[in-house]
Amino acid sequence: MGRLRIYEDDNFFIEKEESEIPWLKIFTKELYKELGDMPKELRKQLFEIFDIIEDEMKKYYNPAKINMASFGNMLPHVHLHVMARFEKDSYFPNPMWDEKLREADLDLADEEEFYKRVVEALKQFSLG
Repeated sequence: MGRLRIYEDDNFFIEKEESEIPWLKIFTKELYKELGDMPKELRKQLFEIFDIIEDEMKKYYNPAKINMASFGNMLPHVHLHVMARFEKDSYFPNPMWDEKLREADLDLADEEEFYKRVVEALKQFSLG
């Protein structure tokens, strides 16, 4: 099963990570190994996209915390993970890559509506 791509423009694409929590990944289309390898304007755009996703996650899901990560050890291509975290998710307060602490007890709003909101906000940003 391929990853669900929810958004794409000239420089970036956003995919959903299969998870119990809302988790999106922002990728650069051009391959950069490190954030510092990217042109400064593109880095600014990347973090503006992150800000939009974070804001939409907070408004839509009201999580306990938003996590952001950028490792690139296994996939040396710049990308940011944006995760809405909840006290009743399986790993909280630990990272999602850590040991599972419990079975999740989450009743989350419709993810398709969340994706629509993110895409609309990103379109507004790209037009602005």
